[in-house]
Amino acid sequence: MRHIQPQICQHGFVVLFFLLSLPGKGADRGPTPGYTLSAQSVSVTSGLCVEIPCTFTVPAGSTLSTRVTGIWNKIMDCSIVAASTNNCTVSELTKGRFTFIGTVHKGDCSFSISNAQPADQGEYEFRIEDVSLKYSYCWYKLSVSVTDLPEPTISPVGELIAGKPITLTCTAHPAPQGCKGIITWGGRINIENIYNYEREDQAGKVTSISDITVTPSQREHNSPLTCTVTYSGVSTNSSITLDVQFPPEMKITVSGYNGTYENKSVTVIEGDTKLLRCEVNSNPVAEISWGRGDEILSETSGQGVTLALENVSVADTVTYTCLARNTHGSVSGTVSVTVAYAPRRPTISNCTSKGCRVEAIEGTSLSLLCSAESNPPANLSWAKMGQNSTDPLNSSSGRFDVSHVTTDNGGDYMCRARNKHGNSTVSVTVVIIYAPRRLTINYCTINDCFEEKNSSVEVLKSVEVLEGNSLYLQCDADSNPPANVSWIKPLQNITQPLLSAQLNVTNATSQNGGNYMCWATNRVGNESKSITVVIKSLTNDKIHREGLMFGGIFLLLLAAIVIVTVLVMRYKKKRRPPELVEENTSSSPNNYEAVYANIDRRTAVRESVIVLVCYETDILCKQACRVITAISAHFMAIPGLGKCNIACGRLKVFWQYGW
Repeated sequence: MRHIQPQICQHGFVVLFFLLSLPGKGADRGPTPGYTLSAQSVSVTSGLCVEIPCTFTVPAGSTLSTRVTGIWNKIMDCSIVAASTNNCTVSELTKGRFTFIGTVHKGDCSFSISNAQPADQGEYEFRIEDVSLKYSYCWYKLSVSVTDLPEPTISPVGELIAGKPITLTCTAHPAPQGCKGIITWGGRINIENIYNYEREDQAGKVTSISDITVTPSQREHNSPLTCTVTYSGVSTNSSITLDVQFPPEMKITVSGYNGTYENKSVTVIEGDTKLLRCEVNSNPVAEISWGRGDEILSETSGQGVTLALENVSVADTVTYTCLARNTHGSVSGTVSVTVAYAPRRPTISNCTSKGCRVEAIEGTSLSLLCSAESNPPANLSWAKMGQNSTDPLNSSSGRFDVSHVTTDNGGDYMCRARNKHGNSTVSVTVVIIYAPRRLTINYCTINDCFEEKNSSVEVLKSVEVLEGNSLYLQCDADSNPPANVSWIKPLQNITQPLLSAQLNVTNATSQNGGNYMCWATNRVGNESKSITVVIKSLTNDKIHREGLMFGGIFLLLLAAIVIVTVLVMRYKKKRRPPELVEENTSSSPNNYEAVYANIDRRTAVRESVIVLVCYETDILCKQACRVITAISAHFMAIPGLGKCNIACGRLKVFWQYGW
């Protein structure tokens, strides 16, 4: 007996009537014979589509018209999700997504789901409605499960090496032909080439695949790369963080300075402290070290290392090297540290002693070169000590030159080195050396000593000494260094190596007479001066002195007569008229020279002078002077006191007289 199914699809809702079946044909006895349905439960990925094949049968003898309507209902909320005709109102939640694709009158109840939603999950029931046949296949429930949309996969996900091209692949989840995905890429990395294609499996599902070619660089390290698959309105994506491996990159900074200083130079003031920071960016982490030459000063592994230069000295004026290396390479950077400091104590040529002396030969040139260790280079100037220190001598680059040295150039000089960090000085004594010059001979006889004092005195040519007396000759020389002075006699070397050489002749004999030469020498040169020593015999000298004495007396008497005659004549002339006065002059030649007698008429006191030329020694002249003075006072009764003067071998006798 056919069951009556009073379910009506009308106005968008379903009214179910539950009727008791006839005895022996109740619902609890199973499906009605002849009504079968064949469909498998399916699982669909959220956002994707699925086709659900389905067939059904009706009892033999029943015929379905072409106007039959197939309806799929969701059991939970009794909503129509799909229908083969437009006679039924389909739920807004499934409209356009659930599609009845089977031919009902041929027993095909297949339908499809697109853009599956989580709410689509549940059990579904099929029903047919024809003109005279209506039936629900409630014994044949179809289960639909909705799974989450899987993310695409990106491969490879391992290490990328900077500068090395690589192909990355994005693979979408397999999907039915009708809802295959479209793949797009996103990220900072530059995509050089892209290739999209599909792969179909045995079940007919299509897998979308996209390959890209990239050349990663250090700047893309840790940046994201995203693959997005879009399915008819819904999309999913997958992201990876690029692990780009690259060799170390370096940046060096110095405390107190702006910017970076790799492969540069930095100036540090002596005594300061500076920090040299070496920062390294690398993947994998690099081994970093600071070194000076072959010496490792500091090392670590990581992102950077700091080298502290404390209390910087000139010894720190070197190049420091930071070295970083990993499995992909190495890099190094240098910092050249220059230490600035005030001038050290200057040095003068090769003179390094504290009390430096420089000798220069008179007449030659002098060059003093001053240098000082400093940074920055010092300005060098010369000044003569004792003069105004603000009035430096002409010098160039620390060099002081004198083209023609004189003794005035001797003295103490100071070199000053100065820069912006300080100054320093050094002094030097310039000693002018010269050969012996201006030799002087001092001599002494038994009675007196004589000395040449200056050039205005007649140069001594000879000296006389009485036989048996002593003579002392001393020779001095102006020289620097002091000269070695010696006396030399032809064919006989008399050497006395004293700074003031003295030639002593005692108990003189005729053998001691002759020419003597004073010889002065030093390492610069030499000079000499000669003198003749005359030895006078005692016998000849006595006779000569007696003759001189009598000759002097005679001369004195003669002079007195002349004077008296002159006085008388002038007295007479004074009493005569002026026109009768005649001048008379007379002279008497003699071996001795009588010069003049002068009488002043206007005064009562007169002065007379007798000049005698003596060709004897000064001692004899003095004796003659005393004799003449005594005779004139005693015999001539001339008032006044006579005076003697000896000058250059001439005897002058002065006396005063009155009327």
